[in-house]
This record gives sequence, structure tokens and C-alpha cells, in this order.
Amino acid sequence: MLIFFIHGVATRDVKYSQPLIRGIKEEISKRKDKLPYFYTSFWGHILNDFNQIWNNIDDDLNTFKDENPSVFADEVFRYRQIREGLISEFVGDMLTYMNKTQGYEVRKLISQQLQNFLEKYPKEQELHIIAHSLGTVILWDILFSENFEDGDPAFLIRDIISHSPTSRQSRKIDLKSITTMGSPIPFFSATLNVKPEAIKKRISEYTREKPVKWLNTVHSSDVIAYPFKATLKVDELGEKLDFRDFFINEDTNLFEAAARKINQQEIALATAMANAHTSYWTSPKVAQLISNLLFDENSMLERVLALLETIPGMSKMQFKLHNNSDIIETINFRDDSGKISYFKNFANIYHLYVYDAHSKCVLSAYINWFRADLLLDEIEHIRFEYGKVNTIE
Repeated sequence: MLIFFIHGVATRDVKYSQPLIRGIKEEISKRKDKLPYFYTSFWGHILNDFNQIWNNIDDDLNTFKDENPSVFADEVFRYRQIREGLISEFVGDMLTYMNKTQGYEVRKLISQQLQNFLEKYPKEQELHIIAHSLGTVILWDILFSENFEDGDPAFLIRDIISHSPTSRQSRKIDLKSITTMGSPIPFFSATLNVKPEAIKKRISEYTREKPVKWLNTVHSSDVIAYPFKATLKVDELGEKLDFRDFFINEDTNLFEAAARKINQQEIALATAMANAHTSYWTSPKVAQLISNLLFDENSMLERVLALLETIPGMSKMQFKLHNNSDIIETINFRDDSGKISYFKNFANIYHLYVYDAHSKCVLSAYINWFRADLLLDEIEHIRFEYGKVNTIE
């Protein structure tokens, strides 16, 4: 089993994936499964250096201060740290990649590194790709875009993972899963000339017996990350792709939590933005989700349990507090791995129970009344994403 990482914006350190690799190894060790081999691809050194750009901007700001000594420069040019950090580097790296020559060089480097990885482990047959931020857009481009001229490195990668009879590569590997983190794909799909029919055609070539599993993780406070199931038009792909968006619903730090509690959305955004976009690399939840994906342990029951664990204010119980007549709704999972039931008591506190396929209660919990809207949102998501038959019991 091979795991290949593709980084995103503002990455100039080749060790960027180490925290997530440690998390994945810890999760796999708990199961006593064989550890996969990891490869951290790196292309950040070929992008533009923004130091000179900001030096020029600073010169302009200093000139303004000299000419307008009574005006506070930080007031006319606000949020400098945010501008110079995530926003400018994301926009800058993205525009650099969109440059025809430099985009080619990025894809060339990634294809070379992937080949080196495969050559190092010739007996391994499974490939899992994990991409972050701009790396998800690059991966999307490589897999599906029709913008490339003959000889582009993207075609080499496609040939390696393609099961089409026209593929020219002798070394083949099965693309088992894709994990995207902090992805802005919906906003770049049209720019990269990715059409629904191209997605359908390519996915069919990349699959063999089982569908490609695709996990898209979206931190709730990451303004660059978005769901894109509709962009992929998953419903039209049949059994070729097993795709799901997963929302990590948590605050990035205490400052964000405090600002949101008093409804200071702008402050919350400023304190959370950079941390949220990079949090995937250190998130135990992301490591757990990827480990489940690698070993096909992501039944709908497990997915629902993972979703519920992310809800703030949820408390577990050791016993049931209801009669069947109290239940508001029971949602049975489509893969028959279990079901979820919930009810509201006399104090307007929601209680929920999750059962496995043998009707054993695997989670009994309640949620604080001021967080009830979060639970109801997740139940709506569970009903739509996993529900088979909704019944009143």
C-alpha cells in the first residue's frame, strides 16, 4: 500500500506531512495492520518568491506615510498579516500554477516523484493520494482536465493509474482512494476545463472492480475549503466512485470560540483562517478518517459515529432514558450497518441512540440545548446521505 502526498499553498518545508503521517501510523497500529509506505511529494520551491513583491508594497506604504504623516498607515491598509499570509500566498501560488510554463513544471515534478515512489516499491499494487489546498486543484487538473497539450506530464500519471487498453505504461497501480483537504475545487473546475463527461470517462478508466473512494474533508472555519459532490456529479457516476464530503465541525482555537460565542464573526474569521486551513495535517480526526478509508472500515455506521463525535456539547451516557413511544424518528442506514434514533425530553434536551446491525446500542448521548441546532443539522445530513427508510417507532 502506497500513500502519496501533494501539498498546497505556502508550503516551503518538505516535512509538511509528518504530523499526519504520525497520526495515520498511530491509528493503523491500533488495528495491528501492516503500515503503508509514504512519499511526501514537494514542488513548492519552483514557485515565485513573494518577498520582493512585499518589499515593493512596503516601499509604497512608507512613501504614503512620508507624504501623509497625520494618517495612520495601518488604518488605510488593514489586516496586513492576513494579506501577506494565507490570502496572498494562496492567490500567488494559484496564479503561478495557472501559468502555462510553471504549471507544466509542477506536474512534471509530481509525475517524476510518483514514478520514483512506484519504482522503489515494485510489488505494491495500491495507491492512495492525499492532497491539500492548491494540491487538490493540481490533482483535479491532472486527473480530469482537457487543457493539456500532447506530452504533458499529466498523461503519464493518467497512464500509470488507467486500466484503459490504450494506456502505454507497463507499470500499473490501482488508484484505491483520494483524500482532499481544504479544497477550493468548485471555484477552479471551469477554469481548468473539467467537464462532467470527462470526469465520467476518466473515473471509468481509473477503476477496476471496486469504486475509487474519495474523501473530501472540510473544516468548518476554513474559508478556502468547500464540498464538491455536486461538482463531481457523483449521482451520474454510478458505482465508479464512492465520494463523500466530511465536515470537521470544531473551533480552531479559544479565540475563535470566544468570538463566535459573542457573535463577532469577523474577529472569529481573522483568528481562525490560517489555523483552520492547515489544521488537517495535525487533526486526529482526519488521521482516523484516512485510516478507515485505507482499510475499508468506513461503513455508514462508522461514518455516522465519526460525524456525531465532531458535534460540540455532546455528552455520552451509559443507559437509555426513553420508551419507544418517545422516539421522534429512526433513520436506518442504507448499507444495513445500523440505525440512529433520537427524541426530546421534557426539558427540551435531545437524546440520541445509535445501534449496530444487531440492534446493539453503540452510542447513547445527549446534547446541550444551546447546541441542539448542530445536532439537527447533522441528523438532516445523515438522513440525506445515509438514510434508507425513515420510520416512526
